[in-house]
Amino acid sequence: MSDAALIGTDEAITIALEGQARGDVQANVVRMSQSSAEHVEGEAVRLEQSAAQVIHAVNADVRQSGVLTLDADSATVRESSLLAARTGALTLQQSGVGLVTAQDAHLENAQAGVIIGQRVETKNTRTVVLIGRHIEGDVET
Repeated sequence: MSDAALIGTDEAITIALEGQARGDVQANVVRMSQSSAEHVEGEAVRLEQSAAQVIHAVNADVRQSGVLTLDADSATVRESSLLAARTGALTLQQSGVGLVTAQDAHLENAQAGVIIGQRVETKNTRTVVLIGRHIEGDVET
């Protein structure tokens, strides 16, 4: 099943999914709660207690959810699990991620396999590999 909307039209198109399983979702604003989707695309995407295989967004807010691949200009992830994230700016709190590539990454009480970033700030973070131009904070490798 697929929900599609034209991005870039004059009117903002919002799709809110709650308690439904979906295939692909595309809109200017996507809000998912206790739902799942294969591909989610939008300017603003918010997942709460949901799951997605792939998210493409300008701004993503992920809470208590699971995502395989996150690609966003800016993302905030709390109490969630990600396989891979590619972002301009990432805030990861009380979450786990396999691979992060970001210009700016802020991790707090997080676990990561590999972190690659220009600026990386950490607090109570564990990682296997950390590569960055500017690294601040405490990290356990």
